[in-house]
Amino acid sequence: MDEMDRSLGTPFHTVEADASEVLAGLGVPLIVAANDPPWTRLAGRLRGAADVASTVPAWDMEVDHLRRVADGVADALDHDRLHRAVVVGVGGGTALDTAKFLAWTLGRPLVQVPSITSVDAGFTDAIGVRDCGRVRYIGTVRPEQVVIDLALVRSAPAHLNRAGIGDVLSCHTGLYDWELASSRGRGHPWDAPLAALGTALLDELDAAAADIGAVTDDGIRFLVDAYRRVGAACAAAGHSRFEEGSEHFFAYAYEHRTGAHPVHGEIIAFAVCAMAHLQGNDPQRPFDIVRRAGTRAHPHDLGISHDDFAATVRALAAYARAEALDVSFVDDRAISDEQIEAAWSFVSDLPRMP
Repeated sequence: MDEMDRSLGTPFHTVEADASEVLAGLGVPLIVAANDPPWTRLAGRLRGAADVASTVPAWDMEVDHLRRVADGVADALDHDRLHRAVVVGVGGGTALDTAKFLAWTLGRPLVQVPSITSVDAGFTDAIGVRDCGRVRYIGTVRPEQVVIDLALVRSAPAHLNRAGIGDVLSCHTGLYDWELASSRGRGHPWDAPLAALGTALLDELDAAAADIGAVTDDGIRFLVDAYRRVGAACAAAGHSRFEEGSEHFFAYAYEHRTGAHPVHGEIIAFAVCAMAHLQGNDPQRPFDIVRRAGTRAHPHDLGISHDDFAATVRALAAYARAEALDVSFVDDRAISDEQIEAAWSFVSDLPRMP
């Protein structure tokens, strides 16, 4: 590796393979944290070839619930099986983060099997949970491998894979917020190689948008590779400023305010377009990428009302301060009602998607 590559970290070991063959080949008890679908489908392909010691439905990311689940798994398995077991995450973000929590808590190796490309959770080491509805990161764990089963991924509803642009598109607004904060000497200092990675990912996403929209193998591979690089860079830097800014903060604040949990990549894609407009930061570029990728981001498709949007934006600076989030443009300037209305009008022109 050259110096720039070393500064951006080492991506997780990723294999493109039949997930059932990989899991059967591990030859140890499996503690599976799963969404269903796809778990029933994958379990049918295993046909008893793997020792599934425990299956944990992944649906609730509240940390108290996860602690109870981990205690229950530990109590249900005898000492020998528990200490030979591997934790496997199968599904989307809730399954992958549940698996990370279990592996971290139980001290067991981790294998991740993302079944959709809607979120980068399978490629980041941070363990995301909720504490009384608030997003928290409470530890880190690296998987031994991430298994990409293209047939399994393509079997998911297409909109869940198209949602995968969100955590790459967020570089557009994240870089703006980071540059603004660092220019004022606040938060993490500017890092040129990290910023260059964010810029390159945006350019590559722009070029890959049609493949992502068609859910081709190449589109899936691009998102996987982008997630690998994002995850490695965030782990090496110790922060995610180049790809997490006001767009993620809006999503956290909206979910806390409403209790709703839209598909992560979809609300992030929506929020990038909205925040870019409020930033005055070339909002047409993310709008066009969303359109060409066919990603659901229209507020009505996500169940986002005008009133909840406006209230979330108005309260965003206070929310970010209360949650000790990184500095973004909302800390730097007041947002007028006229600006909010203009941003709402802009995102309301996003294409409607089934």
